[in-house]
Amino acid sequence: MRELGVGLVYWSALAPLFESGDAAVLELEPHTLWTKTAASSGFVYQLNESLFESIARLPQPKLLHGVGQPLAGTVDDPLEYIPLLRRMTDRLQPAWVSEHLSFNRIRRRGRISECGFLLPPAQTAGSARVAANNVRRYARAMGRPVAFETGVNYFRPQTAHLEDGEFFGTVAEQADCGILLDLHNLWCNERNGRQLVRDALRQMPLERVWEVHLAGGMSLDGVWLDAHSNSTPPELLDLAAEVIPRLPNVGALVFEILPEHLHNIGIDGVHRELEALKGIWRTRLPRTIKVRKSSREAIAPSVADTAETHAWEQRLFEALNGESTDPLAADPGCAVMAQLIRDVRSASLTRGMRYTITALLAGLGAEATSELLSSYFRSAPAETFVATESYNFARFFSRRPDLIAAVPYLDQILAFEKALLAASLFGESTELRWTADPTLLFETLDTGRLPKGLALLPSQMNVTPA
Repeated sequence: MRELGVGLVYWSALAPLFESGDAAVLELEPHTLWTKTAASSGFVYQLNESLFESIARLPQPKLLHGVGQPLAGTVDDPLEYIPLLRRMTDRLQPAWVSEHLSFNRIRRRGRISECGFLLPPAQTAGSARVAANNVRRYARAMGRPVAFETGVNYFRPQTAHLEDGEFFGTVAEQADCGILLDLHNLWCNERNGRQLVRDALRQMPLERVWEVHLAGGMSLDGVWLDAHSNSTPPELLDLAAEVIPRLPNVGALVFEILPEHLHNIGIDGVHRELEALKGIWRTRLPRTIKVRKSSREAIAPSVADTAETHAWEQRLFEALNGESTDPLAADPGCAVMAQLIRDVRSASLTRGMRYTITALLAGLGAEATSELLSSYFRSAPAETFVATESYNFARFFSRRPDLIAAVPYLDQILAFEKALLAASLFGESTELRWTADPTLLFETLDTGRLPKGLALLPSQMNVTPA
């Protein structure tokens, strides 16, 4: 297998760079094409078939990079996802697939809850065995070589934990897998007081690095975030130029930027980023990439390993949700992670209930709206998908008639958006009664203002599944 080259994580806003051939590699996050909908057997994942096929037809070699089934936790996704991932893998034929070495679900009080973010695992020998076992199982299910991504960690190093590089190296060796070396993640860790990047690299088997990620970030309360929000910092480009020639089996160098931050550098800025990465890529000699499937006998984690890993997950979840006095709760990284989780959930509600949130902000103000959202976040676990998070909030908010009555037309706006979500998730049809022209109502909300004095309009409107 030959090397793939320099590319991008796919977003529709970046399509011109794939169509022009500026990006030689297309990395797809499969979950960005999924929705979560109700079926007779419960919730299921569904694929946006038309968008997936349009991406599949692009000429670049494809890589799949998961963000929803991380490999370091004790709790798997309760929904069936392997057949859908396998179908995408069979269609795109990636040289390898990758996932994060993190966790995003816990089991507590008899149910599985989402954490709202990719969280760092316990970096212990036992947790490494748990993760390695997960990687091997994932590779068997995918029928492809698997690499894990080296993660960012906003918490201070724990006394009983392995250093970052040692933990990554241990998992890779025990799982006999590849490494997706996210240099920006390691650079964040160094800037935030964790292990130096070069020290971490010395502890990792660099021959197992199949892919490298670069990105830009930003600061929040003195902590450098892996925000995928800007161009790669010059110091990090220098580091990449130093590291790439030392990676005998690297097959791809990928730049990441999120679509909501694209305005920071624009398409032209991404093009310049690709050119800079191509210059770094040329510092290595062309070679055949050696990607081995797992061949060693799996090292099964013990009951104690699983218990230790699970205990860390509980500690971290409770600290992030203000449910404990554990020292983790006082770690500066805890406040940062809690804010990031809140921001992600707030963004989901803004996308899924745009007009309800606009009416709340215009009618109650930012402080009261923030208090309402905080009350909801405390009462319900996070949901990964916009529609389910938004529907849960709509149900929660429907039980606050005092706040609904305080904002003109909010009862109808909320009912409308809740009906759209019910149609999307459950295929339900809802009959709504409007007292004013909804077109004028939404046009006014689009300006960030509440409508006043709209003419009465006694009519009905049916909301049916799209």
